[in-house]
Amino acid sequence: MLRFLTGLLFVSSFVSFGFTACRGEDHLFFHENVLGTSFELHVSSGSRAAAERAESLALAEIDRLAKIYSHYDKSSELSAFIHALPGQEVQLSDELVGTLKLCDQWSKASGGAFNPGVESLSGLWKDAAERSSPPSAEAIADAVAKVGAAHWKMGSDASKVTRVSDASLTLNAIAKGVILDRVAAVVCADQEVRGAIVNIGGDVRVVGEVSAKVMIADPKKDALGVTQASSVLIASGAVATSGDSERHFEIDGKKYSHIIDPRTGQPVSHHASVTVIAGDATTADVLATICTVLTASDALKLVGTLPGVECLLMMDDGKTVTSEDWPAKGGSDSDDGDSDDAVNEAEATGQEMVVEFEIAKPSNDRRFRRPYVAVWIEDKDGFPVKTLSLFLMQNNPGPRWYRDLRRWYRGDQLRRAVEQTNVIETVSKPTRNPGKYKVVWDGRDNDGKPLSEGEYTLLIESAREHGNYRLMKEKFTLGKAFKTEIKPNEEISFASVEYSVKK
Repeated sequence: MLRFLTGLLFVSSFVSFGFTACRGEDHLFFHENVLGTSFELHVSSGSRAAAERAESLALAEIDRLAKIYSHYDKSSELSAFIHALPGQEVQLSDELVGTLKLCDQWSKASGGAFNPGVESLSGLWKDAAERSSPPSAEAIADAVAKVGAAHWKMGSDASKVTRVSDASLTLNAIAKGVILDRVAAVVCADQEVRGAIVNIGGDVRVVGEVSAKVMIADPKKDALGVTQASSVLIASGAVATSGDSERHFEIDGKKYSHIIDPRTGQPVSHHASVTVIAGDATTADVLATICTVLTASDALKLVGTLPGVECLLMMDDGKTVTSEDWPAKGGSDSDDGDSDDAVNEAEATGQEMVVEFEIAKPSNDRRFRRPYVAVWIEDKDGFPVKTLSLFLMQNNPGPRWYRDLRRWYRGDQLRRAVEQTNVIETVSKPTRNPGKYKVVWDGRDNDGKPLSEGEYTLLIESAREHGNYRLMKEKFTLGKAFKTEIKPNEEISFASVEYSVKK
């Protein structure tokens, strides 16, 4: 029996972590540009030194595995295998051979919905997008035939594999899961480590005496402060999400999913997002893609045959379908605030300010720390009447770095003396990845009272450890509609504000 959840839900890549009871202390580490995405490690250990060892081991293991699985590094083991000529026998590591065998198993189990050769079809659609013209039926048929053929043959020697086609290959739909599992194992090999949460690009592996709370949000309410969310608690397992909300091809004004069905050569169109829970990250990762390609009934049928696996499918028509034992009960926890109240208040005041900004990604290829970011409103006297959003870490490194947000921190010290409240506990969220964000304000102050018309200033402040400090300002008149862009800088590459008033 299928369970249908009411309302429109979307599984976001944002993951908030909650620890189960254990004897260790928890330590957080964040890095960007790891495997081309963000990396978060949450370690429960008996000492800070043990946690830092775990961080070093995790990064070293990721670097080692990237030399095997990277699709972009021309010197990687996978790249060498991909570029081998048909008929050429290649000696591979046990790890890559094992992953290729898993690919064969999942391709068979999914009826061809999973196929590393789909890279040929992705390239076809990418070229079509650059030409702004869909690929021809003949080109798709030729590519599907190539993708459907065998791509390798296992040799009698366990370490040797023969390439039997010249199709482009990718292991992106399974390699991240393999890496997550290996990193989790390496981290928890230390006897002082009691548990860990490893998050690479939104896919999560949980191991030991810890748990991770994964938020499920509504994409139509994607602004900070109004996003409604359900949550799923993951303990000793993994969760992975696949979807086309952030990546797609656009041809002649029409958007196509970047996920291609290798059996038909067409972009998938029935699921907006798929989330899979499994006992290991490899299974969750590959099934998230498989279930995105399959129809809902076929996806649920496959998941139903796999012990310990559950899935949530968000359909393009707005319905959300789950497998029988999906743990979320459809309740609504708020990640960034009480969405219904925020929306109702905006309607009641008749005002809405939408602030959009983009956290820049450093131009070099090195790993980097996420910036602290504050967005707030000051009155004409410089008093902070409303803090809209704070991207901070309350632990590791914690409060001693808050003052790097110089203007917000000074103003908030004055505000705390006057209002006797702490907005850090109610407004702040973990630092975020490079990318675009949106904040919505309804014209009320920190106490929820409508502000009087007059002159105010919107401020966006950013500070990065061992990096830049930047402050952006835009004066406005409350009660007078306007729309503008704010001059960008090295940390905030884009910022705009649109303020509307309903009479």
